[in-house]
Amino acid sequence: MAERLNGERLAAALETVTFSMRPSLQELPAGMLALGIGDAASQGIALNCKNSGKYRSLSAWLWAMDADERRALQGKARSQAITHIAIEDFSLDSCFAWLLFSSGETQGLDQWVRYIDQWEQGFYLDGDNVSDSAACLHTVFAHARLHAAQTAAHHYDADLLRDGFIRCLKLLTAFINHTLEPLQGIQSLPSADYLAAQAALAYEYQLYQLAIERAVTCQLLVEQADSRRKMLVDALFLNEQNPSGLFKIFARNDRIHSWSKNGFTLLGIYRQQQQGTGNDMVISVDPKSGLSLQSLWQALEAEENRRWAGQRPCNNPRPLHSYAGVPNAPDQPWWDDAGRYTLLGAPKTLANTGEPGSKLSWWNDVLPLIWQQGFVDYLQPCLTRVDEADMPAGGQKQVCAWRWNQPDARLQQTDTTSYLTSTPSFEAWLAGCSQPLMPTTPSALPAADHYEAQWQGDVLIVSHQQGVTLFSRSPDNPALEGLLKVARRIATLSDEYAQFLRQTREIFKKWPQQLRQHTGTIEDKQWEEEIFALRVNALNVLNSTDTLFASAQQNRLSEMLQRQWGLHEQRGSLFAQVDRLDALMRDAIARQNSRRHRIYGSLFSALGMGIAASHVWEPVRDILTTNEYEWQLLLFKYPDTTPQQLAEIAGQSAHFELISLIVFLAFGLLGFILFWFFDIRSQEE
Repeated sequence: MAERLNGERLAAALETVTFSMRPSLQELPAGMLALGIGDAASQGIALNCKNSGKYRSLSAWLWAMDADERRALQGKARSQAITHIAIEDFSLDSCFAWLLFSSGETQGLDQWVRYIDQWEQGFYLDGDNVSDSAACLHTVFAHARLHAAQTAAHHYDADLLRDGFIRCLKLLTAFINHTLEPLQGIQSLPSADYLAAQAALAYEYQLYQLAIERAVTCQLLVEQADSRRKMLVDALFLNEQNPSGLFKIFARNDRIHSWSKNGFTLLGIYRQQQQGTGNDMVISVDPKSGLSLQSLWQALEAEENRRWAGQRPCNNPRPLHSYAGVPNAPDQPWWDDAGRYTLLGAPKTLANTGEPGSKLSWWNDVLPLIWQQGFVDYLQPCLTRVDEADMPAGGQKQVCAWRWNQPDARLQQTDTTSYLTSTPSFEAWLAGCSQPLMPTTPSALPAADHYEAQWQGDVLIVSHQQGVTLFSRSPDNPALEGLLKVARRIATLSDEYAQFLRQTREIFKKWPQQLRQHTGTIEDKQWEEEIFALRVNALNVLNSTDTLFASAQQNRLSEMLQRQWGLHEQRGSLFAQVDRLDALMRDAIARQNSRRHRIYGSLFSALGMGIAASHVWEPVRDILTTNEYEWQLLLFKYPDTTPQQLAEIAGQSAHFELISLIVFLAFGLLGFILFWFFDIRSQEE
């Protein structure tokens, strides 16, 4: 085999050839060869299986050529020297097709042809160990080489393209020379490119691990091809920014993150940067699963027609299996995978106007439609809402209940619809039923750590901070009504407690504001009446006898909801909070009364000290001044007293009157200061 496919010799033939990445190329001039693209009627050589419409891979197309077709192709190749090769990728199929074309070797490679043809159709046959898969190793290596050839301006360097293609070609020849049966796996090879492929595989898997943590996952029912039977599968939806060569393979073989441990059979990938190419919205199922997305394709096309409102362009329809022979087919329908319905792709941009071929949005239209088709349409006919008529309005905690209206789901062996009730998606959907907005898309389902699910007998209880949903898997379960009453009672308690907290907050706002006002004061009697009413309300809110019920099952539900909504902790802290509120406000009242006492006491102390000082100063003033009685005696004793002497006596008396006033004020101020700062009753502890 090493003699048949000499990688060095094949690579040497490409050293003088230029390369370009031109996926939309049609007309080929002489001297150009195109792999996977181009019109066969061109002067150049177009190796394009799409022109035949029969084969999915270049390798199978070239392999199946009869002698006449092969001679015609070889004659065209001999008539012109190939100086340029246009490619659309470095894929395994492109490289193998070049080997078949350039070497002319067709012996012993039939296993590789079938292997590559199956790979191009989406069939991964190598098993869980992707590190031994020739297709996986070559794909990630080619993806890395293509990324290395890309420039900052999103163009491709011609020399790096040639170098990348040659290295991919050498790696493929090494694999072929290693084994004629690729399904046996590729063991370690003494090759730098093989080690680079393993490193690229590890890098791609890291990208997948990062992506899966942010992806949307759920479980859906999908119909089998040519059958009305339905299979329950894990689905994964991702907003992909950096294209990965093996994302589908990793997802479809993910035994860790998938609920079924069978991998994600249904994939939905959204690539906003590729809008208008047909690859921006892609939904697929594993071809090995035998499932079909035909009903989803029909629903997407019906929604497109509705959105276009009769204005959908249909002048130049794209050939499509589903619209074969249908008049007025749309120009850009959703891709139907040549009638296999394992891969659906969005409509491309309209060629004439440049307008988007689809009116649908991925997150707002396509995902809700997938959810409706694969979950709601199957589940809702089997469920009956049992509490819509008497649902309490206005509460913060929402309570709802569903009953399975079919025979007991545990006895159903022929209808997989009941299998949905065992999935995490069903639990998340139940959690969403008791939220303000019911989820209509898998991206709106609550995360698993946002709710708690627990079976009690035949009743599934899903509780979260916004409410609780009950589901009975038997249609005539008498325990459901009792549990529903318990849930409503605990929800009412929780709402009443929330109302009590609002009341206490209002009181906290009210009284401090009144304290800061100069025109109002807090009255002890008024406060005692309000705090008494608050205590009575607290007793009514959390009376312990209200949460005891007749059966153990009901009490378990009561304990579960009280713990989920924090009523256990609230019960213990309720009256402590009232007491703290009471203590704070009484302290505020005491501060107010103390301030009033200090003001009045200081004023009376000032008056007393002033009066006392006046009484002490009076004898002193009499000694130092002449009083009115002495004046009269002086006038009788000395009749010749002059007016000037009398004026001097009057001035002296007035002077000492001023001194008396100063003494009164000074001692009054001293009394005010002493009482204000040193009165023991007014000091804070």
